[in-house]
Amino acid sequence: MTISSGYQSDPVTALLEAVRQVFPERPELSRLDGVDGYLRLWQNLVTASGLDEKGIARKLAPAMGLEFAQGLEDAESAALSLVPSQFCRTHKVLPLRLDQLTLVVATSNPFDESTNDQLRFMVNRPVQWVLAAPDAIEIAATVAYGREALRQAGASVSEMGIPSARGNESSIVTLGRAMLASAIEQRASDLHIQPFVGSASVRVRVDGKLRRVVMLQDAVAVTLIRHFKTKCGMDSTNSMIPQDGRMSLVLQDREFDMRVSVLPASQGERLVIRFLEQGRVRRLSGAGFSLAALQTLRRVIRRPSGMVILTGPTGCGKTSTLYGMLSELNSHSVNIITVENPVEYRIPGVSQVDVNERQGRSFAQALRSILRQDPDIVLVGEIRDAETAEIAVQASLTGHLVLSTLHTNDALTAIPRLLGLGIEPTVLADALAAVAAQRLCRTLCTECRAPVTEPYSPEELAFLQTTHNPPRYRRIGCKTCDYTGFFGRLPIVDIVEMSPALRDAVAAGESRLTTLDALREGGLKSLAASGSLRIISGDTTVHEVMEAVGPSFWPELARHYGTTFDSDPQDAIPEPMALSPAVLLMSADAGLAESLNNLLAPLGYRLLSVATREAAHATLVQDEEVVFVIGDIEDHLSLEQAQSWFLKNRAQIAWARLPSAVLVPQSLAAEHAALRDSGVMAAMFNKPVHYSELVQHIRRSRAL
Repeated sequence: MTISSGYQSDPVTALLEAVRQVFPERPELSRLDGVDGYLRLWQNLVTASGLDEKGIARKLAPAMGLEFAQGLEDAESAALSLVPSQFCRTHKVLPLRLDQLTLVVATSNPFDESTNDQLRFMVNRPVQWVLAAPDAIEIAATVAYGREALRQAGASVSEMGIPSARGNESSIVTLGRAMLASAIEQRASDLHIQPFVGSASVRVRVDGKLRRVVMLQDAVAVTLIRHFKTKCGMDSTNSMIPQDGRMSLVLQDREFDMRVSVLPASQGERLVIRFLEQGRVRRLSGAGFSLAALQTLRRVIRRPSGMVILTGPTGCGKTSTLYGMLSELNSHSVNIITVENPVEYRIPGVSQVDVNERQGRSFAQALRSILRQDPDIVLVGEIRDAETAEIAVQASLTGHLVLSTLHTNDALTAIPRLLGLGIEPTVLADALAAVAAQRLCRTLCTECRAPVTEPYSPEELAFLQTTHNPPRYRRIGCKTCDYTGFFGRLPIVDIVEMSPALRDAVAAGESRLTTLDALREGGLKSLAASGSLRIISGDTTVHEVMEAVGPSFWPELARHYGTTFDSDPQDAIPEPMALSPAVLLMSADAGLAESLNNLLAPLGYRLLSVATREAAHATLVQDEEVVFVIGDIEDHLSLEQAQSWFLKNRAQIAWARLPSAVLVPQSLAAEHAALRDSGVMAAMFNKPVHYSELVQHIRRSRAL
């Protein structure tokens, strides 16, 4: 008694045919053919038949030519690892076990040929359907993948060298706490968790650049994000809407306030945590400004009134500089009030107001109220509209020092921007005290930087020809800087003080940048000029300043030093190209590297060959496009030495969680089981290697 194949193109009709065969004495069940949708039909069968889901599935399975799904609660880890949890939730399936080469999968809709085809391609093996009700599958999948997530999180905790869970603390909680602590230890400003090729990539932003920390299994990442959402008071069961929250952490007597953002994406949720250390005194003197810039900034903020504006893109350090200014000015005799969106750092003795548009507390409305509180100094987080600009300017004219930010590319552009917001030229000329444009550049690591010697790189040569000064140091990379060559960041600034001539021009309505620039007095007069001094002194590199300043770097530099280029710097210095996916080979065998490179290059892969595990770690940190790792066990090693070799190498690369393969010498060809028992989880290929099989395995791992 089976369903005819003619019905298989219509799951609802096929299920109803099975119902008619199994329940011929229940003609009322035939009337369910008006139900819209396969899942709704299952729900109505439960109601109309008086049986539970399990009983219905047990009776219908033979009519569909299937086995009834036994042991949904006992899904095996090996089977679960083959299919992402997101796929199971979407298609209402659950992998149960491996029966030799066949994957046994529970489904409520065995007529779904599309899901069957996708699943067989994904696992690269035959699939056998067994029947279960959709609700039972969904519940069992949630439990199974949650259990698997905890198990895998425990493995992640072990591989990352994280201490065991405390008491009854789960592995997910331990992993989450350890990831936050690790990010803080690395001086990260942000932590990212995002879907990546069937798993999840965890990255941290250190010194303005993202670097990969670890790859997590999909089930671990989903559970970890839910854990963070719960801690922030978000709805952990809703993954369809963006959510924001906050949480705090005290680590070694340091208090951190963390802003958390969750965003639904095409392959799952992504989460970003921003770290804000509270209680740390931020002063201008510790921010890395040059002495001349520090003296100028201190001079302009010591004025009794006027407006001081910082400009630059998001992430250039404007807010930190503003807090540094407030720390310099804060005292018991001064009344300081801020209006911010949101308040990032709490400053003792300063009244800080958080903007909340939903509650009717906009920048402009909060600023009006602040001015009735008799402030001496007012910080406005950002001037973003004409109303806020007008109130800030009027406040600066009535005896208040106003500090604020504006999004412009350079300092002088702030003047036409404010005029464009409707500020009267004469009013702006009287109110504006100074404008400072700021950028951040990574600082060379003092432990490993090396003097610049010939031959020069194109960037170094262009800098020498333009400034008549060579750059002082190059980046190298060491353990201290995590092989990046940089440790920390420093600001470069372009500060415009309002001179009498500049005030007269602004009062007359002048907004042309060339005219305003000619009336500037003192200073370096451009971000490029400011950055060039940090290059010459050896604090940073040409490329860092180029990247921070943008396309105007070379014209500004040439104008400051009175030189010209022999050619367009964009032609002389090639743009960085998007990198293709890379395969990392750990081997001292040059012949092996050459053979693999010849096979992989035509397929669009780069081969990165290193000889040591330390070099492998450094490569993984710096090149985020590595998608596969190959380890080559040297031919002369015994089994014990090979096991030791593997364990030591795993300590350096296991965090990346990338698919991998191990090349086994002929002397150990019969020892796969012993190697597997010692912890080898990679695919094993005996030498001499059949390169086509290895390349096929790499491509298949990418497809999954």
